[in-house]
Amino acid sequence: MNSTQACFAYRQSGVKAKIHPVKLIAMMYERTLVHLQLAEEGVIERKPQKRGEHLGKAIAIITELYASVKEGEESDAAEFLRGLYGAILVELPKVSVSGDVEILQQTRRYIERLKEIWEQTALKEMHEESAPRKNENSESPAVFEKKDNTAPSSAVSNGVSFSI
Repeated sequence: MNSTQACFAYRQSGVKAKIHPVKLIAMMYERTLVHLQLAEEGVIERKPQKRGEHLGKAIAIITELYASVKEGEESDAAEFLRGLYGAILVELPKVSVSGDVEILQQTRRYIERLKEIWEQTALKEMHEESAPRKNENSESPAVFEKKDNTAPSSAVSNGVSFSI
């Protein structure tokens, strides 16, 4: 399976399972971390097949993360994510030739921090939006209410600051 097919399969699995896009990004971060760890093990164990397989999967997911940043979005957060994902996508393929685990470790630190920020902001917002509000009698309403009439927040919030 090539990276395009892998990205499509990953995207389709989210569609079929009806996973909220915010949750899907969190899952992608988690899987990226798993594949980076396994790629590092492949380098250390001198197993090129293991290294290459998991490095390729990590690159495919990061490519999808890069593509998931809203096109035309010019916020600081969006620009930062495009720059970071782009830099990672330049550096990760070098591991297949150099075997430099430091690149994998640095990438893992970046993704861990992004995952942490995502969980603290976007996932929290998603849960707050989907949680039923209590009525005056402290009972859950029969039908979920929409908090306000604004459009749903985008995956990249303008107010989120990233410091890695």
